[in-house]
Amino acid sequence: MEKRKWRVVCYINQFFAQVGGEDMANVGFTLTHEPVGPALLFKTLLADECEIVGTIYCGDNYFAEKGESAAKEGLALIETLKPDLLIAGPAFNAGRYGLNCGMIASVTQKKLGIPTITGMYPENPGADLYRKDTYIVKTGILASGMRASATTMANIALRMLKNEHIGGAIEEGYIPRDIILNEEQKDNAAHRAIEMVLCKIRGELFESELLPPIFDEVDPAPPVSNLSDIKLAVVSDGGLIPEENPDKLKPNGSTTWGSYDWDTLMRNKHFVIHSGYDGTWVMEDPNRLIPMDALNELVSEGKLGSVATDVYMACGNCASVSGSKIKGEQIAAGLKAKGISAAILTST
Repeated sequence: MEKRKWRVVCYINQFFAQVGGEDMANVGFTLTHEPVGPALLFKTLLADECEIVGTIYCGDNYFAEKGESAAKEGLALIETLKPDLLIAGPAFNAGRYGLNCGMIASVTQKKLGIPTITGMYPENPGADLYRKDTYIVKTGILASGMRASATTMANIALRMLKNEHIGGAIEEGYIPRDIILNEEQKDNAAHRAIEMVLCKIRGELFESELLPPIFDEVDPAPPVSNLSDIKLAVVSDGGLIPEENPDKLKPNGSTTWGSYDWDTLMRNKHFVIHSGYDGTWVMEDPNRLIPMDALNELVSEGKLGSVATDVYMACGNCASVSGSKIKGEQIAAGLKAKGISAAILTST
């Protein structure tokens, strides 16, 4: 009797599906029962034990703009194929594609309870955002490294299906997931620590077993020369938003933001979506988070040029560094487009 092969579904974007480039980035989800693009390579790599039962593709913009609703749409298609494994990408250094691969892998693993895997360049924003939710194999920047990346992904994927041991990130080639693994070592911790210290004293290369996070060094903005001439905006991560939550902010790990006219926000029902602090005092007096009363007083005294009527609001609770960078870039672009001279950032 022939052994049953594991069923594998691949997710790719419109570019790798050979539908088109940016001009086709708004196409919705499409399912084909044949391997397409990278799925053809995975078909070869997994041929002995797996079959590619479908390829799902979607435009980068379509997925990025719809977010969670798009993920649910993709999940519904994946579920119809009754897969044992989902392979997303690899996305290399494509930002939107990486975020989409991470989200579809995360949602699929959580909802269907099957293993998922993707691949990204370590600086892809999706890598930091989703590395704890799914295996993300470390890739190069460009798709020219497709075969090497796919080979590593296929190797780990097969072992997940077989419930075989998968070692640490450095050994296996995936991005660290902050999961502690029990592994036998030749030397105990004391000997390994002393050896690292000696290497450091001798000026020799060594590799730490506990890698600290690396943050960008950001130069401070130049000072404002004359406050009485500027147009100031207020940006906050405090999560004070309209009751209907039009921009779909989340209590934690939010990847979206919104801008709201202050007077309209105050006239209508509003609430604090941020779950990392008690918003009671902000609801009692929103000026505690957004000091609009004090800023308007400075304007009336001639000490400040003007204050933008729109406030820019995000939710900072459990936000990833990469996700925050994306929000910051988007907000900065919005401020520049409206001729804002400077901004103050308020937090909780």
